[in-house]
Amino acid sequence: MIDEILRVLPSYISLEIQRINNTQNLNEIRLRARQKVILKCVNQEIVLENIVTTKTILDILLNVSKNSIYAIQSDINNGFVIIRGGHRVGICGEVVYVDGKIKNVKNISSLNIRVARQVYGCADVVLSEIVKRGKVLNTLIVSPPGCGKTTLIRDIIRQISNGVDVLNLKGKNVSLIDERGEIASVYNGVPCLDVGIRTDVMSNVNKSEGMKMMIRSMAPDVIATDEIGKKEDIVAIKEAVLSGVNVLFTMHGDSIKSILKNPNVKELLDLDIFSKIIILSSGKVPGIVEKIYDTKDLGG
Repeated sequence: MIDEILRVLPSYISLEIQRINNTQNLNEIRLRARQKVILKCVNQEIVLENIVTTKTILDILLNVSKNSIYAIQSDINNGFVIIRGGHRVGICGEVVYVDGKIKNVKNISSLNIRVARQVYGCADVVLSEIVKRGKVLNTLIVSPPGCGKTTLIRDIIRQISNGVDVLNLKGKNVSLIDERGEIASVYNGVPCLDVGIRTDVMSNVNKSEGMKMMIRSMAPDVIATDEIGKKEDIVAIKEAVLSGVNVLFTMHGDSIKSILKNPNVKELLDLDIFSKIIILSSGKVPGIVEKIYDTKDLGG
């Protein structure tokens, strides 16, 4: 699973990582100039011995770009690069603005390599709640960062795209707007992770524009995307629902009360756009469902 990551790391780091017995639970590799490498696993943080240098970071970027930093410049300006296998390399450094737009990120001092991981079947626990009489209910998944909402929505998309016989659900055409390439882990335009046989993925586009484009061009049964909340997202969501498309989204939060603080999302709830809200636990183990709300029971 992490072979593609090990290939872009210097040998002294990759060899040290391979000596760790817990790589199957590895979620992130944090590299900071003049600091030790830190591995973040599901239930553990491991600090390696070797010190990262600025040259180490440059060498990794050269490996990622296949010796052509220019080729990945637009990705660098967006703050991350997707490598083969769908793994995401986050970038931190000194931002250069020209005419109010990000022109470059120079003096890069930190990298965060996030391991793309498929967890087949993790949506089983919620599917019977969000699929009724062969129809996908409009659903919002809520959790703090790093608590499994992207992994969960990926498996929901995969299953509703393929169809679920036990729930009498025939496969649906799913339009996935993967703005940051995290859900499908898009590399060179092709999803590296399994999002189902009837899923069309549009990446590197803002969610509101992507939703409009997908409705016009792909005739979806279901639209899915990650981390809604902006005003323009809400306008596009309302248009999608009025078009007869079912919706599946995530957002940051830890409770019903927390999401109601976002006036744009509150507007959707007031309009009864969502039928189900899934709250994930903020505990140490990601992907644990804390509560599933039927919105008709929430009251005003």
